[in-house]
Amino acid sequence: MRKIAMLAAMMALIQLAAAQNADDYRGGWTAEVNGIPHTIEFSIRGDRVRGISCTYCSDATTLAFVDGKLGAGGISFVVTHVKADGATASEDHATAKFNRGELAVTGTAGGGGKFQWTLHKDSRGPDPLPVPVSRLPPAPAVPAVAFAGGGRPPAPYVQPGTWETLTAERLVGVWIGFGAGINKQFFIIRRVGTGLRGMVCGRCDNPYTMAALDDFEIQGDTLQFNILHEDWGPGSLPFHNQVTAHVSSNEMRIDTAQDNMPPQPSRPGAGASLMGPIAIEATAGNR
Repeated sequence: MRKIAMLAAMMALIQLAAAQNADDYRGGWTAEVNGIPHTIEFSIRGDRVRGISCTYCSDATTLAFVDGKLGAGGISFVVTHVKADGATASEDHATAKFNRGELAVTGTAGGGGKFQWTLHKDSRGPDPLPVPVSRLPPAPAVPAVAFAGGGRPPAPYVQPGTWETLTAERLVGVWIGFGAGINKQFFIIRRVGTGLRGMVCGRCDNPYTMAALDDFEIQGDTLQFNILHEDWGPGSLPFHNQVTAHVSSNEMRIDTAQDNMPPQPSRPGAGASLMGPIAIEATAGNR
């Protein structure tokens, strides 16, 4: 009997470990706690977990950063809240456990208080794009939509000036682009320790339309970083959308390349422009 009980226990542990599918956890989760939205975005590669956490996500002062590990019991992680200079302000320690489409998060805040949240995926799903959009949890792709413009070629790009030699200080802040109104995109870049991390959102109240920014590298006048797509985006999931950027005056000119797509031929003048940077503190109060 004792051997049978031990065997049953071992089988239960094996089943528990097998049940921890990264696709169950990856991407954005949301909950409203005492009238305040809370969002967590997990990027998972192997057992390494990183990402972002925020409340009113277009308020860059609420952005914090997630680091953790996926194991047999779910995700154990730390949320690091940073000061303007990148120093750690506080750390929350938590675990997340997937259960029937929801995420149970329990932990201890930096101030010592306990918390327990139940988070869910946003029922609105991702926004449509000009190409079909995949999503997690698995569901039919969001169909492509046609946007106004009549198929006319874009006007030639005019560079605002000589590209600047870049520093972390030059990049920190909020850069805005891709439209106007509630669907415009906020690229938030913050100091974390001696490096840079961030997030992009647009619209910023839907976890499907946000992603962590990471892997920042500066070489002279060139910036590279990755947009970590986990639970939505064109093609197979997850993927990195690598950004190559240059800055002049108040413009950041970016080109992107997805690692889940074949390399594309060079397109002179292609890309997009972000405007900024707006100071992190200047976005306080965005709702």
